[in-house]
Amino acid sequence: MATTSSSTRRSARCLTKAPARVLRPAAIGIALLANLAYMLVLTDVAGYDLRTPAVFGRPAQPILISVVIAASVVPPLLGWGLLELLERFVPRRATVIWLALTALVLVGGLPYNGTGITTSDQLLLALMHLIVGAAVIPAFVITSLRRS
Repeated sequence: MATTSSSTRRSARCLTKAPARVLRPAAIGIALLANLAYMLVLTDVAGYDLRTPAVFGRPAQPILISVVIAASVVPPLLGWGLLELLERFVPRRATVIWLALTALVLVGGLPYNGTGITTSDQLLLALMHLIVGAAVIPAFVITSLRRS
């Protein structure tokens, strides 16, 4: 049986009945809580001293909780704003465009250059980025597909 785009949209609508105004902020909150829990386990329980790479002439530094909060909330809020604009101006292609841009930003934001940090730091920082992406991207896509 052939799958059409209307059957894909119908199945996306059935994934959740929660409105976008509830699901999207909830996804951002879940991403924030997951990253805070990750940091708590990593630093307090495991005793690991996670460091950020040296950038703009500043040496590698320990990660502060305020940076974790900002990095877990600000990019998803900007992504939400972009998705809202795309849904308004190009509603039929909003999800595809947003998903492509999100993938580029997520992959481009991973810590590839580890100046002043270890490979373990790079992997643990990359996991923090992926935690936010795993919480936010599916929720935003589901709500966007449901709107179109």
